[in-house]
Amino acid sequence: MKSSGISISLLSAGALFISIAAHSQTLQDAIKLTNNEEFEQADKAFKSLQIAQPAVGNIYFYKGENFYNWGKTDSAQNTYQKGINVNAAEPLNYIGLGKVLMGNGDSKNAMDNFSKAKVMAKGNPVVLSKIAEAYITVAGKDQASDLLKQAVDLLKQAISSDAKNATYHIDLGDAYLAQNPTDGSKSIDEYNQAQMIDAKNVNTMLRLGRLWKNARDYKSSYDYFLKATKLDSTFAPAYREQAEMLKDAGRFDEAIAAYKKYLQLNNSLTARSRYGSFLYLAKKYDDAITELQNVLSQDSSNIILYRVLGYSQYEKKDYLNGLKNMKKFFDKAPGAKIKILGSDYSYLGKLLSKNNQDSLAVITLNQAVTIFNNETSTDVQDIYQLIGQIYYQDQNYPNAVIYFKKRIHAKGTSADANDYYFLGLAQYNSKMYQGADSSFTKITISNPDLLLGYQWKARSNGLIDSTQALSKPIWEQYIQKVGADTIKNKAGLIEAYSTLAYFYYLKKDKENTASNYKKVLALDPANENAKAYFESLKPKPVPKTPGKK
Repeated sequence: MKSSGISISLLSAGALFISIAAHSQTLQDAIKLTNNEEFEQADKAFKSLQIAQPAVGNIYFYKGENFYNWGKTDSAQNTYQKGINVNAAEPLNYIGLGKVLMGNGDSKNAMDNFSKAKVMAKGNPVVLSKIAEAYITVAGKDQASDLLKQAVDLLKQAISSDAKNATYHIDLGDAYLAQNPTDGSKSIDEYNQAQMIDAKNVNTMLRLGRLWKNARDYKSSYDYFLKATKLDSTFAPAYREQAEMLKDAGRFDEAIAAYKKYLQLNNSLTARSRYGSFLYLAKKYDDAITELQNVLSQDSSNIILYRVLGYSQYEKKDYLNGLKNMKKFFDKAPGAKIKILGSDYSYLGKLLSKNNQDSLAVITLNQAVTIFNNETSTDVQDIYQLIGQIYYQDQNYPNAVIYFKKRIHAKGTSADANDYYFLGLAQYNSKMYQGADSSFTKITISNPDLLLGYQWKARSNGLIDSTQALSKPIWEQYIQKVGADTIKNKAGLIEAYSTLAYFYYLKKDKENTASNYKKVLALDPANENAKAYFESLKPKPVPKTPGKK
């Protein structure tokens, strides 16, 4: 969130605010570059301003904001601190420093800096709004309610001092939305108020477009982004947000076209980095790989790109290079203070498995589960399935059982036939035949026409009771389910009839034994067991008495 008002500098201990008329236009140009996400160009502009006016504190603040929005928080922190060093009476840099400290988990020093800025502000609406913006940005789960309430109060004070400033109403709308993301009514009121004050404020259109995008009202969202581009055809963020909305709506080709318009306005490496990540999200993996490799060949300092490149290469089954890039990401991320995500461990684990490093893969995938910290999430459910499959392929069936059970537990009532099929197979191969019977029974109940359930249930029961008394009725059910479709299910029918024949053979029921073996031979005339049985029924020749002709 960026102020569109005249920059204010506090130049004396007595808190006398004056406008910096001599450089306000140039400063506003630099701020506009930041708002347009042209961070490299904005940085150059701020450097020129600093050379010309090295003691003006608010230049350092807006330069720090450029770094912050660029994702370079260390550089932002250093810039805010330099601003304090050159002009300790400028409150804005304390706000920027507090924002970074809060993001780094240093809440106490962060709040000290915010308090210092608030005291120095003496009610100045620009400073109050910037403190509020910082609160909205950094409000975490623990302190969100209190910080957002303070943000609302500060913005109301700013509005009472300057009711005609559209930016304060936009910020207040942001604060309300942060307080209650599911109810945008108060936010819409404030955004509309901002629009009435300044009908050409593109940030108002941007906020309304985002709001309706999050509400999945894609038509309204599209209309507001379109209004923003009509108000200012050079306002690049509107094209990017429009692209994101179109992606969410599943309109990927239109989304990419919109993003290309964004690049026409902002073709920096930062923008191309965003575009590469966007292509990954749009599942255009080949294009993402090409774009990301191109950016990294020019600037390898953006560590996050190795993450997205590794993800994309996994999706394209380039497992060797995917693993190399994910390892680069993990090696470089700590030094760059990049947070490791659950998805990072998940992709690394999958890539390790595809490169035949199953032991490391399982360890890594379990780390992903720990970071996700939500057993019922689909990410964790999928990881349990993957670990189960790794153990199953390695013939470690007992551990496969453990993880397939974890997946079913995580899915709860949404567990389906596939889940119980994998569990049942692992139990069967672990000689847990009672458990396998239970798993396959669930399949026959939930999917009564799925033949595999009956086959594996019958096989499990055949190993529980070698007389086949338990498996007999299940095979008969299977035969009934197959009906006339004997060609497609030939192998299953041969197994069923053979087992029934064996059951009757043990019972010494020659008629039913022969009947079932005849059915086997009708399907497979070369079946050795059936032929051997009928061969055994033939009368053996009587040996001749020795010495008689």
